[in-house]
Amino acid sequence: MLCRREFLHLGAAATLAALRLKVGTTRALPWSALARKLSGRLSVPGGATYGVDHQLYDPLFDSVRPAAIAFCATEDDVARSVDFAREQGLPLAARSGRHSYAGYSTTTGLVLDVSAMSRVRLAHGNVATVGAGARLIDLYTKLASQAVSIPAGSCPTVGVAGLALGGGIGVMDRLWGLTSDNMTGARLVTAAGEVVPADASTNPDLFWACRGGGGGNFGVVTEFSFRTFPVRELCLYVLSWPWPAASEVLPAWFAWVARAPDELWSTCQLATNPAAPQPTLRVAGVWAGTLAGASAQLSRLAGEAGRPVDKFLGTSSFEQAMYVEAGCKGLSQAACHIAGWTPAGRLARMVEVAKSDIFNEPLRAAGVRAVVDGIEQRQREKAPGAVLFDSWGGAIGRVPAGQTAFVHRRAIASAQYLAMLAPTVPAAAVRRARAWLEDWYASLRPYASGEVYQNYIDPYLKNWERAYYGANLARLQRVKAKWDPDDVWHFPQSVPLPTAHSPRTG
Repeated sequence: MLCRREFLHLGAAATLAALRLKVGTTRALPWSALARKLSGRLSVPGGATYGVDHQLYDPLFDSVRPAAIAFCATEDDVARSVDFAREQGLPLAARSGRHSYAGYSTTTGLVLDVSAMSRVRLAHGNVATVGAGARLIDLYTKLASQAVSIPAGSCPTVGVAGLALGGGIGVMDRLWGLTSDNMTGARLVTAAGEVVPADASTNPDLFWACRGGGGGNFGVVTEFSFRTFPVRELCLYVLSWPWPAASEVLPAWFAWVARAPDELWSTCQLATNPAAPQPTLRVAGVWAGTLAGASAQLSRLAGEAGRPVDKFLGTSSFEQAMYVEAGCKGLSQAACHIAGWTPAGRLARMVEVAKSDIFNEPLRAAGVRAVVDGIEQRQREKAPGAVLFDSWGGAIGRVPAGQTAFVHRRAIASAQYLAMLAPTVPAAAVRRARAWLEDWYASLRPYASGEVYQNYIDPYLKNWERAYYGANLARLQRVKAKWDPDDVWHFPQSVPLPTAHSPRTG
């Protein structure tokens, strides 16, 4: 007997091209029939909450109007929604936290939103079971109440699914590894509407791909299991220098983090300050040890970069440290959500114009100069702009590049170049920010590795397949061909099917 996946692959009357030709037609769709099958809710244009339901974190994508958003409460909801979309010839997009830099978590077809599937619990021993829709602030809060956590990101409203599927970098990764490195299993709904487990012994190829292959490529994850670590008190630090010191501080920071112990995580931030004469320069981070140990590490940096003009070093509980890193200091858990999306949420959506790099070796002097020049140019325009260098290495680099789909194991740091703009900013300001960013990025090409972190997905990036996946691309394509042979999970930078298997269209 054929399984549902095989049946749909062999017998689907509508090919991928035919499915996509139906998009944008005005024919009536039987949404009420789908709504009756769901235990969650279905949001359609004209509905009372659709104006908020269709939004992503970045208002630049508000113009994308899904035909419907299925707020799935169960695996069955996801499976029924997938079946409906395939029957009706609709494109699909999976959505957890709504944070895709490129807007790939929305579509003009049917959006599968898993935010209601957000339960976090300790299942057995040190393993946590986490619903795919859990936001990071809720994940940290729930696990910390049980004296454990997992390594994850810092943005509080990011969904765990997108983060974990693309790798998952954060402040504890040098000590404990990536979010995906700590994944022990997942449950997915495939393009055939089947619910399948994936772990080291069951569907191991799919499990491999879920650990760094990127979200929205192989199915809709509904639940994860992760190894946890015991939480401890952390040291937080912030050091500031005057802007003219940037040419000394940045290379010193690279040298410092390249040989730092696993307990140290750091970010070096260079940002414009439109209200002041000069940009700002600071180094901040986390030390998972004693105050004395943190002080010794910071003294090493000061010895190479020069004495900072301002310094903070103190201790914090693990949970409060995560709130500080999330930008939620002084806020409640309920308030640390997007305003309008949840009743008590107080955080604002932002326009994000961004690019990124991975560095496998310290930045050379000419590269440092190019970084500084880019910030100074934007400062002269009195407009927002920044680069955030985050330290990698440690436990991240001790995993072989082919052991999981996440290939970037030689990196010592990543960089995000970005302009954060208010939702009401004029379109011309967004265009100017994009032009500045692209020019700056081009000037930095000689000094970066050519690799890019797939969770900082970039619709303007050339040769993105190799930049995201490197030597793991061919294996990811084989997994794609097995589990999504019709390329149902398709967006402009989804893992492509092998060329000999099926050409991509659309």
